[in-house]
Amino acid sequence: MKRFVAALALLASVALCASPAFSATNTKTITFASHYSGHASLLIDNGHATISSVAGAGKNSLFGTSRVSGSGSALASQQCDPFGGKGSIVGRGNKITFVISRSMSQGCSNGSSGPVTVTFKGVAKATGGSGDATGASGSLKFSGTLKLGGTSGAQNGSFTVTLGGTLSVR
Repeated sequence: MKRFVAALALLASVALCASPAFSATNTKTITFASHYSGHASLLIDNGHATISSVAGAGKNSLFGTSRVSGSGSALASQQCDPFGGKGSIVGRGNKITFVISRSMSQGCSNGSSGPVTVTFKGVAKATGGSGDATGASGSLKFSGTLKLGGTSGAQNGSFTVTLGGTLSVR
């Protein structure tokens, strides 16, 4: 009988410690949707583009009015090229940080000179966050357009982007 009581006590302790009330990493899964527009600055030189600044404003489904920002680099030698970088979404004391891998993104220009529109798409991987986005992880698919005045040298243009997916937050 003593063994049965001891085993029951052990099982009750394990179950209690595994419950959400005692879990150190109580996470929830959320659907994230957002839309931003803004400006980007690039330097396109010898088949390479340095994306020095991306800054936009919009809204998202987790914490509302917010800003997106980032930087990165891209190949710029063909009509469609991969790109990558780092960025964040910030608003109302909340933040989501993310990375974009070259293997999971692409930008395609509609021309080789003069004013062009670059359509882009890919996956941003959430790498952390704070506030309502504490510990953010998961993938956000994105797509958008960037309008540039040319295909070489210093370029400034306007963009729109939509991001969406599933995130885990604490």
